[in-house]
Amino acid sequence: MKRFLILGSLPQDEKRHKLYTTIISICEKYGKEILSPIDTANFKGTESERYNRAFKTVKWADFIIGEQSEPSTGQGMEIRESTILKKPLLVIAKTNSKISGLVKGSSNLKNIIYYDNLEELKLKLDKFLNKNFN
Repeated sequence: MKRFLILGSLPQDEKRHKLYTTIISICEKYGKEILSPIDTANFKGTESERYNRAFKTVKWADFIIGEQSEPSTGQGMEIRESTILKKPLLVIAKTNSKISGLVKGSSNLKNIIYYDNLEELKLKLDKFLNKNFN
């Protein structure tokens, strides 16, 4: 069972929160521990502690999922760290989202999954994880 780290913009509304809980629900079938932006939003540390926590969680994770439908200023740094550490990366994003060419060129990128709605995301993410972890 893998440890998953989900990256993305902080869940500042119910729509983002539901997105992350949907991703978590699929990852739970394949992972023993999952951290997401929901956990990040609940962390109440100093900026320095938040920085150190971000890179500690990248090191901790076995598999990284970057949700890139919306900009997230820290996610690029975390994805760069995952590349340095050779952590496998899956990017997911709403259809027509702009994914950085640097992310697309990352040597640890396994795939990009585009989706139109949460049901489609659930199906595509489950199919990818099942193929790669079963």
